[in-house]
Amino acid sequence: MRSGIRTGVPDGVLGPLPGPGGPGDVGDVGDVVRRALLARRVILLHGELDDAAVAEAAATLLMLDAGGDERIVVRLTGTSASIDAALVLMDVMEVAGVPVDTVAAGTISGGAIGILAAGRQRRLAPHARLRLFEPDTSVAGRAADIEQALAAQSSQRDRFLQRLSDCTRRPVAHVAREWGGGAYLEPEDAIVLGYADEVEGGSPTTGRTDV
Repeated sequence: MRSGIRTGVPDGVLGPLPGPGGPGDVGDVGDVVRRALLARRVILLHGELDDAAVAEAAATLLMLDAGGDERIVVRLTGTSASIDAALVLMDVMEVAGVPVDTVAAGTISGGAIGILAAGRQRRLAPHARLRLFEPDTSVAGRAADIEQALAAQSSQRDRFLQRLSDCTRRPVAHVAREWGGGAYLEPEDAIVLGYADEVEGGSPTTGRTDV
């Protein structure tokens, strides 16, 4: 199954899905599912977010923001992302004119944790885990080009850690130490450290005070 933006539809939103070879079957049930999901103002992110998936998610967020005043929900399932990709979506979420809530299931890795943490209300599935690590990046070219690329990466990393500090309401130095160790966080630890607010189906235990 292709990684990136996936969709899931509750029963009855757009009526029954067409069966194979049935009336209206166009060979792409995904389009029907996507329309149903958008009708509920939900975006589902799955797997490794490449440039195309990030661009689609950002465009969808902007479209939903312009199309109504109700909250948007971003659901992450087994999602990973580079720091650059995460910052794109975090920036769009920050300027949205409606609340953007986040829900995570499975293992959420790398920059995708920033997307989770940037939500207004952040929820975790009972068996979700956060893997705090910085995805490997490589650069090539002339020495001057490599130096510039490494400087840009360092700047983006600093910006990402500052954003996480803002989201978790903890000193950036503490956040940087966590990410340097490549830790795995269970839901309770993620809540205590401010990356999320509650476990789905449980009582809120917030790591920050104004969500």
